Amino acid sequence: MKYILSLCLLALPFTGLTQTENPVVEKDSVLLLTPVLIKGYESTRPLLETPVAVGLISARDMERYANTSLLPSINTIPGVRMEERSPGSFRLNIRGSLLRSPFGVRNIKVYWNDMPFTDAGGNTYLNLVDPSTIGSMEVLKGPGGSLYGANTGGIVVLHTDDLPLTNNLRDHQFRVQLNGGSYGNFGEQAQWKYRNNKLSSSFTQSHQQADGYRANSKLRKDVFQWNGNTRIFGNNKLEWLLLYSDIYYQTPGGLTLAQMQQNPKQARQIAIDQKAAIYNKTLFAGTSYTHEFNKQWSNVTSFAFSHTDFRNPFITNYEKRNEDNLSIRSKFIYAIYRNEQDIRLIGGAEWQYGHAGIDNYGNKKGVADTVQSKDRISVRQWFPFAQIEWQLKKKLLVQAGASTNAYQYRYKRLTDADNAKKRKKFDEQFLPRLAILYPFTKHLSTYASVSKGFSPATLAEFRSSDANINTALQPEFGWNYEFGIRGNSSDNRFEYDIAAYYFKLQQAIVRRNNSAGEEYFINSGGTDQKGLELRASYSLIDNPSGCFRLIKIWSGFTLNDYTFTNYITGTDDHSGKSLTGVPERISVTGLDINTAPGIYFHTTFNHT
Repeated sequence: MKYILSLCLLALPFTGLTQTENPVVEKDSVLLLTPVLIKGYESTRPLLETPVAVGLISARDMERYANTSLLPSINTIPGVRMEERSPGSFRLNIRGSLLRSPFGVRNIKVYWNDMPFTDAGGNTYLNLVDPSTIGSMEVLKGPGGSLYGANTGGIVVLHTDDLPLTNNLRDHQFRVQLNGGSYGNFGEQAQWKYRNNKLSSSFTQSHQQADGYRANSKLRKDVFQWNGNTRIFGNNKLEWLLLYSDIYYQTPGGLTLAQMQQNPKQARQIAIDQKAAIYNKTLFAGTSYTHEFNKQWSNVTSFAFSHTDFRNPFITNYEKRNEDNLSIRSKFIYAIYRNEQDIRLIGGAEWQYGHAGIDNYGNKKGVADTVQSKDRISVRQWFPFAQIEWQLKKKLLVQAGASTNAYQYRYKRLTDADNAKKRKKFDEQFLPRLAILYPFTKHLSTYASVSKGFSPATLAEFRSSDANINTALQPEFGWNYEFGIRGNSSDNRFEYDIAAYYFKLQQAIVRRNNSAGEEYFINSGGTDQKGLELRASYSLIDNPSGCFRLIKIWSGFTLNDYTFTNYITGTDDHSGKSLTGVPERISVTGLDINTAPGIYFHTTFNHT
């Protein structure tokens, strides 16, 4: 068992200066609570009307953990777990998806607003993001291939923290934030925001560093980000995001049980000798345009480009990668509201292209020397998608959607005598989804869904760290069946959300290590994944005008029954055994207290 107790007492979390011209006088100073809208699956509905298991993280949720990492807030969502092997090195697990992710974020699709943030090769550099620039995060659990393409774990949608456009208001906001902690943890952030009736813009600079708990686990991270939106051609909206991130972190390597018991702070000596670390410099630029033709028809089109300069001195080699990625996504939306029926049609397509130059050298104490291999790999994926959403008399809601996914690699090895370009094309996959929701009352609803997901080999699996190109690796795929119930009390003080599911994964992609400690991947058997997720909260006090503004208790519980099927290694049959890396039970409980003087008390208890 592992117990984690975190305690945070915050007073005056940042120093800011706001300049406002032509302010609007409000009739009432009391802020009225409005229901949070879930935007996943193109629905834009309150949680009680959303037929999907979803975890929502707001900016306030992230601020309760000092806003320096996504990990603590993400780990409050039942069924979701983020792990950090050393400062700056994350992997994200949605319902067992990290089986094939020794590091990084794979098998999960991430979008930033309407722009694909996951690259064409299936990898997501989530550690490049500054959490303070995120306004909210939606985690859609379970396969979301009907609208979002290749994934079996789930979808993460990030929303920027843009100020809303307002009439007769011009507003400047400046913020400077400092934070510090144990093990050399230090961070600073400077942010400027501006808005008027047509433009909202935000520029952020941040720096973070840490020495780490273990030897050889230092972190340095610098982020520059400019995002915003503007109205053009009437009420049509143009959004943009420009992100540059420079991150460096050391990797201490794994320890044996005896080494950990002797000194858990130590690193593998060879990791220190070889100066094992990650250097990642990435530029991401994207824009999204929303055009409303009339009250029924609209279109959203996004473009995104990224360039990554990646260096990894490792124990066995020194890898240098240069990656370029381009994505285009466009969707048309047609909405009909008549005869007590709401019908919403969505149709569109997404296309992604990526090119990577991957060079492996020998590693001589952190310096690249002899060439081992040089590969040039391109990946192309695209899928058309469609969905119909039908609601009768504000009651029964049906969502039905599907996509057809094409995926292929082209590759050549410059260091081989035969360096002709070759191609690996995967069979096209049809990914349907059907979801039904019925609200019994204004405070109680239930839903059920069935969906299919698939996930081909990512670039890091197709061409893994052993420098071999694995053309035999096939996509994994599976069906997910789910039932959920959620509700709240009439005064909204008590809320609950329960989901039960069964996911059967086939042709699972699993990790192996060769005799030199280098990883490679194979298809081996599958998994049976049964799960139960529960989240509940109760507000003892919820009074915007009182001394104690809020006293809230909340809790999340996850129960996993995950086993291997037809999983054989050598002469060992692991069928029926528990899935590695997935805890059987996880519970997280928290207490939040907000006061009128601006003093906040937050505590979280995590039991695994």
